[in-house]
Amino acid sequence: MLSRLLDGDPVLNVYLRSELRAGVEAGDWWGILGADGLRAATLGGALVVPCIPRLEDAEPLAGLLLSACAPRLLVGPRAAVLALHSALGRPARDVRDPQHLMAVDSRDYVAQEPSPVRRATGRDVDALVIAAAEMHREEMGIDPLAIDAAGWRSRMATLIDRGWSWVWTDGGRVVFKAELSAWTPEVVQIQGVWTDPSRRSQGVARRGLAGVCQGLLRDVPLCSLYVNHYNDVAIRLYKRLGFTKVADFATVIY
Repeated sequence: MLSRLLDGDPVLNVYLRSELRAGVEAGDWWGILGADGLRAATLGGALVVPCIPRLEDAEPLAGLLLSACAPRLLVGPRAAVLALHSALGRPARDVRDPQHLMAVDSRDYVAQEPSPVRRATGRDVDALVIAAAEMHREEMGIDPLAIDAAGWRSRMATLIDRGWSWVWTDGGRVVFKAELSAWTPEVVQIQGVWTDPSRRSQGVARRGLAGVCQGLLRDVPLCSLYVNHYNDVAIRLYKRLGFTKVADFATVIY
């Protein structure tokens, strides 16, 4: 039932479909059953990415989530996230609404000149820990190294081990990076696109992300990502590579 619900929109539900394929334990999932089967679902925990086709299911789903663990972050389809946020009744530290969900396939991808971007290896983990933490501070206003340095390093090492991390290095320093948050046979979701501040406005992000997409599109039909609606620089970059908006996302940070 869960697969059937999530398969209704492979792009919107790529994270949940990826987690299901990875074998996340059944106890971590919460859902609402109706006469016609599973109507809504999400993974519980600190991060919640909902699939709520019928928004009236947000309220009972919120009750289930609060009975287990109050979410710290809601991310996903805009209407579902905002309905769930309202049902949770908790004050938010930040609401990023809307965010553009964008995607590109091999037919629309606009090739760029080659770049030194490559899949990260274990030798890159130290530099990636620093670069990813710098991005997190810039984006979220939180220093993950001050909260849980060992956990942050483990997270970056896991992404490298999965083959979900790409880097462009210069003199041992990361000048561009990107990771994946989800991988399915139909679509992947790119996250963590970041350029060293000293190398911005030099074409590094364009060439770096182009290299990531070019590699991914050999294996999957579609690359997706989401971006804050006010980030005009990033949106222009993504459009230049052939990405188009396919839906709206939102993020709520508690």
